[in-house]
Amino acid sequence: MIQDPGGDVSPSPERLLHELRVHQAELEMQNDELRRTQLALEESRDRYVDLYEFAPVGYLILSNTGVITEINLTGASMLGTERTKVISRRFDAFIAAADTDRWHRHLVYALHHPGRHECELALLRGDGSEFAGHLDCLLQGLEAAPVLRVALADITARKRAEAELATTREALLRANERLRTSNHDLEQFAYVASHDLQEPLRMVVSYGQLLEKKYHDRLDNDAHAFIGFMVEGGARMQAMVTDLLEFSRVDRMGGKQESFGSGEAVAEALFGLSQSMAEAGAKVDHAGLPGIVYDRHQFIRLMQNLIGNAVKYRDPACPPKIAIAARRDGHQWVFSVTDNGIGIDPAYFEQIFAVFRRLHTRDQYSGTGIGLAVCKKIVEHHGGRIWVEANPGAGCTFFFTAPDP
Repeated sequence: MIQDPGGDVSPSPERLLHELRVHQAELEMQNDELRRTQLALEESRDRYVDLYEFAPVGYLILSNTGVITEINLTGASMLGTERTKVISRRFDAFIAAADTDRWHRHLVYALHHPGRHECELALLRGDGSEFAGHLDCLLQGLEAAPVLRVALADITARKRAEAELATTREALLRANERLRTSNHDLEQFAYVASHDLQEPLRMVVSYGQLLEKKYHDRLDNDAHAFIGFMVEGGARMQAMVTDLLEFSRVDRMGGKQESFGSGEAVAEALFGLSQSMAEAGAKVDHAGLPGIVYDRHQFIRLMQNLIGNAVKYRDPACPPKIAIAARRDGHQWVFSVTDNGIGIDPAYFEQIFAVFRRLHTRDQYSGTGIGLAVCKKIVEHHGGRIWVEANPGAGCTFFFTAPDP
């Protein structure tokens, strides 16, 4: 430190040099920070440029007269023209003639109504080929000259898929209509055939019984056996025709749907089964069932078939116990009929709902094998579905859905 005669103290050269070096180091640190910031800005700008230029959609800016003032590389590629040859051209130069008027109306509307406005147009590439474009337009610069920022997407593949879907849908509708017609014809045939077979079958059975009665003493044992086979076969055919007639009537003869208590309808079904239930010692629990909207007669028939099945296919070692319940599932009721019978092998879950499909011989269990098919048709006629859950020897539960009023 040097002190002059007047008493002023001046920094020594060494201190000045030290301070200069410190200041220089600070400047270098600031310069390094500025360089890093500038590099980060440049990288960010490059990323933005890449995102903008190579985005999956085209970006355009249109003036209030529809002139293209800016477009990214993706947009120029969609239009099949170099960017320099697109700028300053009117956008309608790339619109198919059939859609030009619609574009002008859309442009005027979008320029006078803030917010996003979308439209689909047939657009032209530079080589004259056509593609389907989707435009998402946003008005900007309300105070200054307004411009439209446009996002352009090529929706050719989507439109092609939509056209194929529409064609497929039309074909499916036609196929469904043919199927409905065919089903109607089959139902009509089943009804007419089964109805017309009733009288000849009655005659076969009646005259067989009459032959047995009138010539009983003149016939040998073989003749009696043959007549018995004929009568029994005719009676079995009558039962099958009667059940087939009922099956064909489900869709055609369904009455008006009405609101009623399903518990009361189950009680009616049980009354119709009272004799077979008494013989089997069956007990049925059906408390707490809801009100539904259904064809009452068909609901009773549905329950009679399901309860009757539970009684028929009971476990010989114990009397039948049947529980009928219902639970709400969204906009529908799910009914269940559970028994303690012989159960069903899961391999046959689908087959048991087919017409005349039997899992047991007639010597074991009587019937024509059409009861569950009728159940399925009734449930599906009301827009529901029916299925079963069971295991051999462990009972089973039939489920079906019904609309919830």
